[in-house]
Amino acid sequence: MKCLYVYNPVSGKGQAEKKRHYIVKKLRARFGNVDVRATREAGELKRLAADACGKYDVLVFAGGDGSFNEAVSGLAERENRPVLGYIPTGTVNDIARSTGIARNIRGAVKNIVSGWAYPLDVMKVNDGYAMYVACSGGLTGCSYKAEQSVKKKIGKFAYAVEVLKHELVFEDYPVTFIGDEVTVDTHAVMVLIMNGRSVASMPVNAGGLLDDGEAEIVIVCQNPRRKEPKVHRHFRYFFSAIRVFVRGFRRLRKSKRVYYTYKGKSFSVKVSPDVAWNLDGELGQNGDISVRVLRRHVRLIMPTPKKKRSCLSADAAIAEKPDVSLTCAE
Repeated sequence: MKCLYVYNPVSGKGQAEKKRHYIVKKLRARFGNVDVRATREAGELKRLAADACGKYDVLVFAGGDGSFNEAVSGLAERENRPVLGYIPTGTVNDIARSTGIARNIRGAVKNIVSGWAYPLDVMKVNDGYAMYVACSGGLTGCSYKAEQSVKKKIGKFAYAVEVLKHELVFEDYPVTFIGDEVTVDTHAVMVLIMNGRSVASMPVNAGGLLDDGEAEIVIVCQNPRRKEPKVHRHFRYFFSAIRVFVRGFRRLRKSKRVYYTYKGKSFSVKVSPDVAWNLDGELGQNGDISVRVLRRHVRLIMPTPKKKRSCLSADAAIAEKPDVSLTCAE
């Protein structure tokens, strides 16, 4: 069995570099043939993942949510995609939180050598991909604007610093949402499209399923009020956005005047050309997007989900242990 291990030496606090010998030793004990690559620039993991298709049985990578996005983006258009093994070493690690993968190196490696491979959904956003979130508007730029040096020193609190510096004041923008047999024209301060359970380390989509072929959408609808002071408007916008993270998708479905919620397989969102989209914590494209959920498109080695809190559908494909086969039955 052939395995490629790729790691980002600066992700998080450089733990993958420090634990390199331990990780490679464990992977070789499990898979035998393990090639190792360290990424040096953005986009390198995407290229390595694409090249791994048809050459490797398993692609193990260490990094943050952005690294996961690169790996998926490299695999998505290819055939003979290897199974993914993930070692979360990023700042927030939302994908690990959603899937139950341990957010420490020893636990994550243990999962890879003894876990099961499950097929998970991927969102195709125009010509790009997102594993767990695509979002725009207020509070959504802090993850890619925060400096790496600050994240390395204070972790996810770097995002809070970025919010305080640049994200407290944000404006509404026109949004047209087009889904199956529904069109919504509104003004919004934030749009959140989720395929995972955790966003910004918070359980925004608790109970969401990662293999049901659908994404959950929240549009925070807000308009300026007549003669409303700017300070009051900005505070109103800010707290309406914050409530998304505090209350979560299910509870917001009851607040129809401010929060429009939707769940679907494919849809489009039309916005101004200057509106930027955040894909899995990284800066994506600007303007209009079309989203299609690719059901059970990639396979990830995960701990066996607990029945009452499973992130998988009741009809989830039966996964097999890596020492038997890494091919999941559909």
